[in-house]
Amino acid sequence: MTHLTNIVKKELRELLTPGSVVSVLLMVMLFAFLGSIVGGEVDKVGTLSPMAVVDDANGEVDLPDGTHWSLYGSMASLYGKIPEGKTIDDYLIRLDSVTLPDGSIDRNDLASKMAENGLTSAVLVPDDFAERIAKKKQAHLEEFYLYEAEGMFGSAPSITASSMVGSLNTLLSSALVGGMVGADAGFYLQPIRVNESGSAYIGTMVNGSFVRGVTPMEISSQVSSQTMMVPLVIMIIIMMVGSIVISSMGSEKENKTLETLLTLPIRRTVIVTGKIVAAAIVGLVYGLAYMVGMSFYMNALTREIVSGVNLDDIGLGLDLTDYALLMTSMFLAIVCALGICMIMGAFAKNYKSAQTMTMPLSILSMIPAFVIMFSGWYGASAVMQGILFAIPFSHPMIAMQALMYNDYLLVLSGIAYMAVFAAVAIAITVRLYNSDILITGLGQTAMSSKLFGNRRKSGGSR
Repeated sequence: MTHLTNIVKKELRELLTPGSVVSVLLMVMLFAFLGSIVGGEVDKVGTLSPMAVVDDANGEVDLPDGTHWSLYGSMASLYGKIPEGKTIDDYLIRLDSVTLPDGSIDRNDLASKMAENGLTSAVLVPDDFAERIAKKKQAHLEEFYLYEAEGMFGSAPSITASSMVGSLNTLLSSALVGGMVGADAGFYLQPIRVNESGSAYIGTMVNGSFVRGVTPMEISSQVSSQTMMVPLVIMIIIMMVGSIVISSMGSEKENKTLETLLTLPIRRTVIVTGKIVAAAIVGLVYGLAYMVGMSFYMNALTREIVSGVNLDDIGLGLDLTDYALLMTSMFLAIVCALGICMIMGAFAKNYKSAQTMTMPLSILSMIPAFVIMFSGWYGASAVMQGILFAIPFSHPMIAMQALMYNDYLLVLSGIAYMAVFAAVAIAITVRLYNSDILITGLGQTAMSSKLFGNRRKSGGSR
């Protein structure tokens, strides 16, 4: 067994401790748990919420052509298919109102009745609603809500009630126009047909090919849902693995284990390579674990937001070669980060001082993550693109979207740049390991001792 293998195994034992493995597994479980919670809240938004209707028979309208229009019946039609075992009465609950001496509705009484039925929104029909419609005058419907702090999707009931009133306006308008112009009411209300998603009258050029039935917004939404996870995962991995490596070197200095390791008859290049390879393997393992956990969370968060566009069908899907390039980019980004960490860790005096050295690395990983998530590589300015390209951690974040657009030149250029960056970082690390700075610390090297020693001598001669 070679020295390199022994070093890698030693570092893996130190980095992949039971505590660290359990913490990563718990993080994956936490993301999955959060995904289930968020998914439940998203499902609530995707379905019409139960609401109260206070109409007191004022929503029954006789139209000019002699037909009848029912507000309650129209509201019931908007709910569509009712789940098995439920009826429309479980979603539209009619409540009686109490009228105050001034003719207004007793809202305190209504709020109590709504709370008893577990409702947070209501549509109130005024007494003159049917009369005003019959006289061809605009009427109004009142929306009444009970505020409850229910998290990020707590406004769903109010959105449901508002959309319900808007839909009722459209239905009543169609009925009124239909009574005057006959069966062609749809033409008079909407002479130009609105193209919906999937329509044959919508088309977009994607990667030089014409795709029918999709819009750029739908494609962008689907692409964002696929690419948003990678910058977050890379940022977390680099911050976590970087902190582990720098802290490990600080701890080794404090415990004198690094000094013992350097006295062994092993080349310093082998020691540095072993440490970086082991830490990179740990980083990839953590990265895959975080990607699994984040996928649960992101899928739950975006399943009602993203479009139904299949990226494979429009030429934006990834194949095995693309994923291999993405993993290579991730691996090299981790190696670059580890090279920087080992250079910074060389100047750490102990475990405590090592903790403060992770801040520059964290900032370098956060900048590209947020820029790419919000504007993307192709939406950034030329100056920002130059900055992002110079930061090695940016390239796996860029690679996902670049591979979708078949921009292999950008991906391969990033891989080549990271390979050179990693080689330079490793060379500097080996140079530091070959010096006495790891043992004596910064300011105690031969050069600094000679410089400051000569000054002390000259000072003493005076």
